[in-house]
Amino acid sequence: MYAYLNGKLADIEPDNLVIDVNGVGYNVHVYNSDTLSLPVIGSDIKFYTYTCVAEDKFILYGFTTKEELDLFKLLISVNGVGPKSAQAMLSVLGVSDIRIAIATEDIKTISKTPGLGAKTAGRLINDLKDKMVTDVSALTKSSSKTEPAAALSKKLSPAEEECVDALVSLGYQRSNAVKAVSMLEGSEGMSADEMIGPALKNIMRL
Repeated sequence: MYAYLNGKLADIEPDNLVIDVNGVGYNVHVYNSDTLSLPVIGSDIKFYTYTCVAEDKFILYGFTTKEELDLFKLLISVNGVGPKSAQAMLSVLGVSDIRIAIATEDIKTISKTPGLGAKTAGRLINDLKDKMVTDVSALTKSSSKTEPAAALSKKLSPAEEECVDALVSLGYQRSNAVKAVSMLEGSEGMSADEMIGPALKNIMRL
């Protein structure tokens, strides 16, 4: 129904934004607003939206880019993947990581989505692997354009991987979590618990 909303940010809640368009406030469902790069209230904002009508509910799911919206539509076409799970997957993993995981049939990564089990992750990969770009080298090259060199070249230690998983569990995108941990200095010998504080400071600056 609505392709996008272009107005002013009127309110921010944990899983909902209010966007004022010509005096009308629209509730836009998001997954963990703390992970979004949002302007201050009163600023101009544009969100791409998907309208979901279920029984007596009318919900607008919001996305910061058209690419996210397009992938969201593909994800919800899979049996067992609802709008909330699809939006959570985009927030936790990001577009590039989802595409790479599908291309490489990486069930473990897809399963990092809250509430999405290995069985559904496998079905999602099977249903979508032929419906999108699956050239892994091209996907990786495209993703690397916006990632720091250190994040691309550094192999994470088990403790760093554990810290990345902890950040993802807090609602941050995996790609940003990897960047934040890769940016840590002197992390050799540190435990995941010792890394989490500095990594959180890094991820807030991304």
